[in-house]
Amino acid sequence: MPKRSGSTVAAMMKRATAPIVAAGLLLMATITAGCAQDEPPAQDEPAAICSAVDSLKASVEDVTNVDLDQGAMADLRDNLNQVQSDLGKVKDDAKDEYATEIDAVEQAAASVGSSVEAATTSPSAQAITDVGTAVQALGASLRALDDAVESTC
Repeated sequence: MPKRSGSTVAAMMKRATAPIVAAGLLLMATITAGCAQDEPPAQDEPAAICSAVDSLKASVEDVTNVDLDQGAMADLRDNLNQVQSDLGKVKDDAKDEYATEIDAVEQAAASVGSSVEAATTSPSAQAITDVGTAVQALGASLRALDDAVESTC
């Protein structure tokens, strides 16, 4: 084999490695593009349901924080209207996925509404107790919904 100078060997190495480097870059670009295509598209649904449940939790908290004394029924009625509004948003965002839990919250909210109406129409210690019981059931049904949605969020 003929003896070559250092600069000749270096030049040959550069020419030999150039196609390898180019092939490597092409392979990396292909792999990166393939990975980008394999990623699922961003979904707004989980974020939407999470946000809707957070809003519902805040409005239910407003209901549960009302002190059950004289004049509280008007506050409860107002807060319950917000619960109904937020519950409608949760229902829209969740589609059928959490139907059982949403139905339970709807029933509990309706029970709060009925007990508030009864306490307004015929105020009594028992009517106020019934409101308190209905409010507790609303909180429990919301916790069940929140637990179900938690894995999505």
